[in-house]
Amino acid sequence: MKEANKLKVFMIIFFSAMGGMLYGYDIGIIGGALPFIKYELGMTAAQESFLGGSVLFGGAFAILIGGVLADIFGRKNMITASGLIFTISVFMIYSAESYNSLLFSRLIQGVAVGFISITVPLYLTESVPSMIRGLAVTCFQLFLTAGILISVAISLLFISNDPVTGLEIGDWRNMFLTVLIPGLIVFVGGFLLIKSPRWLIMKYREQEAEKILTETIGIDAAKQQMQEVKILIEKTKNEGSLLSSLTKRHYLMPMFIVFSVAILAQMTGINSILQYAPTMLKETGLGSVYAAIVGGVAITGLNFVTTIIAVVIADKIERKFVITFGTLMVSIVLLTLAVLMYTMPDTSAKGMSLLIGFILYIFFFAIGPGAYIWVIMSELLPTNIRSKGLAQ
Repeated sequence: MKEANKLKVFMIIFFSAMGGMLYGYDIGIIGGALPFIKYELGMTAAQESFLGGSVLFGGAFAILIGGVLADIFGRKNMITASGLIFTISVFMIYSAESYNSLLFSRLIQGVAVGFISITVPLYLTESVPSMIRGLAVTCFQLFLTAGILISVAISLLFISNDPVTGLEIGDWRNMFLTVLIPGLIVFVGGFLLIKSPRWLIMKYREQEAEKILTETIGIDAAKQQMQEVKILIEKTKNEGSLLSSLTKRHYLMPMFIVFSVAILAQMTGINSILQYAPTMLKETGLGSVYAAIVGGVAITGLNFVTTIIAVVIADKIERKFVITFGTLMVSIVLLTLAVLMYTMPDTSAKGMSLLIGFILYIFFFAIGPGAYIWVIMSELLPTNIRSKGLAQ
């Protein structure tokens, strides 16, 4: 691959993967901000839970329509729009004066995150050379974990002690304001991305698609891939839509696997642990909010480092083995954590035990289902239902 082509592919991967950082930053920042939002707004436990999960609720709504919108407007345009929506939501959160306005703002932020989580893996699968596709899509997860780590670490900069009372105080509004940086990068970077060649072919814009493919993989490879994609699209058009595909036996198994992996990966509680780790560590005896967030930094730091390992082995070790082993170990660790949570008294020993458990959980999740879920989902689904299937 020529140097110019390598640079173009690098830009595709970098700016797309920044969507993952945006996603991760949004997940991580609430962990450091939540204790101080609770103090300022006087939230109940139920309100705290709704606020913490609001991004996921907004994301769930966006995911339902994200695949359809990506087909209509294109992957590149959806990534750009997501960056814009996210940037607007940051200002809404910063200026929120009540629980309801803050909750609504976080829901809007979740919509942007939902669009990103669907569109970026789809875009990468369709836009990068096949020999590095696993690496490219796994970079989305790598940037996601980097975003979580950076946001949790940065939240420490906004925590101090009140000189009068000696109590911990946190500037949660400025914590959220730092999210502007990845938001603007995604928004501006969206204009620099190429359009998905496969999407262009689906829209009968074959000359544009061939030009883009030639610039990224060369003339000969571009012509070959054009033919392969056109044949594949024609074949999948004849096989029908998502609903009609459900009646075809050879589609049932890949769709069942994709949906099961997506649902079960979330049911392991990864988002809850990443968002509420500081709160849980503090309330189980680890100490101050600052100390609990330091523990959160350790957890998210390991998450990032382990994901780097997953990126390195992405196209070298069979994904089925890695996912199966990682999921088995996650199950064992979660069972152990549940026993510790209900049998140990709330002391510093319990806090440290839970911290070690969280670290083990994060390690096995990141090396297994966490890193490869996006690759599995985007590769197993047929072209004609990929964008809609990823949204289910």
